[in-house]
Amino acid sequence: MEMTAGYKSIDMDTWPRKECYDYYATGSKCMCAISADIDVTDLYRKTAASKKDFDVAILYAITAVLNRHEEFRVGYCKENGRLMIWDYINPVHRVFHEESETFSRVWTKYDNNFEKFYEAAQHSITEGLKLKTVNQPEIPDNNFEISFIPWLHFNAINTKMSESGKYLAPVITVGKVEEISGKFMMPLTMQISHAVADGFHIARAFNETTEESKKLAVAL
Repeated sequence: MEMTAGYKSIDMDTWPRKECYDYYATGSKCMCAISADIDVTDLYRKTAASKKDFDVAILYAITAVLNRHEEFRVGYCKENGRLMIWDYINPVHRVFHEESETFSRVWTKYDNNFEKFYEAAQHSITEGLKLKTVNQPEIPDNNFEISFIPWLHFNAINTKMSESGKYLAPVITVGKVEEISGKFMMPLTMQISHAVADGFHIARAFNETTEESKKLAVAL
């Protein structure tokens, strides 16, 4: 499967980020990465009380935030190799196989309706537990990567990315939630090509994820 969404092409003559893109895509090809603890107290408590899966709930919150901003939806068109912006992106998340200590990559189609997304994600996870392969069949191109590490409350993490500079989507890692000074704090890392985003964009996404988690807690 190539895609589950449409896209629009980027006009390089008018794109405000053209100079930054040219510098980082063809020059240093570096990534921008930030790790921080974010306050998920309200959502963590509400999901526990309502017997909802916190990981799926925060997956929705993160996905909703990323879809608000074009810098996280930039990719290359397979047809002509030009830059484009997806209409929306889907999370590609992991299912852990305890018996083999391996994982499978599964995906959930984004829906701004939480209940529909929650149901779809749970189905993806259930089906993923049956897999014996790394990848679920037919993962679409309009995606971002996200991993959960529920065994460790980390301070930072780094995943070596392709040196081609062609991977532009965010790579998200979520750590173990721990109670610190009366608040439930969750480690969150984003790594993304510096060609499409800077520290400002990551910081905004982290702050909005905190607010989205509070908003979702109220709705549950």
